Amino acid sequence: MAIFDLKTAENYLLFKTIAGSKAYGLDLPTSDTDIRGIFMQPNEYRLGNGYKEQLNDDKNDIVYYELNRFVNLLAGNNPNIIENLFAPEDKILHFDQRIKPLYDNRMKFLTKKIRLTFGGYSISQIKKARGLNKKIVNPVDKVRKTPLDFCYIFEKENGYMMLAEQWLKKHKKKQEFIGLSEMPNGVQLYKVHYDWLAETKNDNPRYADIAPHGFKGIIAENGNDIRHSEIPKDFTLEAFMFFNKDGYSAYCKKYKEYWEWVGKRNPHRYNDNISHNQNYDGKNMMHCLRMLDMAIEVAEGKGVNLVRPNREWLLSVRKGMVKYDEIIDLIEEKKNKMDEAFLKCDLPDDVDSNMVHDIIMQIRNS
Repeated sequence: MAIFDLKTAENYLLFKTIAGSKAYGLDLPTSDTDIRGIFMQPNEYRLGNGYKEQLNDDKNDIVYYELNRFVNLLAGNNPNIIENLFAPEDKILHFDQRIKPLYDNRMKFLTKKIRLTFGGYSISQIKKARGLNKKIVNPVDKVRKTPLDFCYIFEKENGYMMLAEQWLKKHKKKQEFIGLSEMPNGVQLYKVHYDWLAETKNDNPRYADIAPHGFKGIIAENGNDIRHSEIPKDFTLEAFMFFNKDGYSAYCKKYKEYWEWVGKRNPHRYNDNISHNQNYDGKNMMHCLRMLDMAIEVAEGKGVNLVRPNREWLLSVRKGMVKYDEIIDLIEEKKNKMDEAFLKCDLPDDVDSNMVHDIIMQIRNS
């Protein structure tokens, strides 16, 4: 039996539509074309080990759902799924008559869950926008810091504290000749010793026969932790050191997240966000407002309207022409309006499971 893949699914499509920004009329010249579809896998695959409930290309620009998978997501009021069945006619690319029992009953799949699926999704966009805000305003330097950047040395004489790098420079010492020993009952606190013999031998070949103490330094090259050394008894104490290990761990996490985001971000979208100088993700904010409006309309009995009447204003949000605080206030206002509308609406709490079963069987047996 041949592998069932995206290309194979094209032969079994029931429904195919343009989705995303181009379906809402909110696309820009740089916007991708998103395609969504429903296919019905033959029994030879469904009853064997070749069943595929979802297929997509590498960029997720094209996503096809197997009939059962699509209907189950639809019954859960998944926003991205619901919108496919309410796409404008000029965006529908393929319509097999076998899909009519589902398409004709699409309104029966709208329930009070939309308050959470549409509303919850829209609120998540705020978190994304705020996350991008932090990344734009607080970029992480490409040059990665080391544990040494999180070490602080206290001078023995006066207790004055400074960064380890500053202390080394002030006292003309090199970190690789430092020997650290833990302080009893001290959390990330260390005694600092210095191997003058190793430094002397390193700087002057005439002292090649000198036997250094073999201190390991504060950190190893490319190391992610500080190093402990064996310190001779009664060896001279130079200072005390604190290593902010928690701070270094938090920095490493932030560094990894930031540069992974840089590698995956859409350059056109990022440049748009930078150019409007509002420090928020305009696309996320636009969709947050759009989905809250759509949820309110569903609760008010107006159905699912993909093409937005306030297109120009939403695009102004996407382009960063509306202030961040103004958007946040408006989102809060719309969320309250949505909550009130769903309290008053007569939508069912859930989809009729018998109806779902009958529709699937009717399509499969057609």
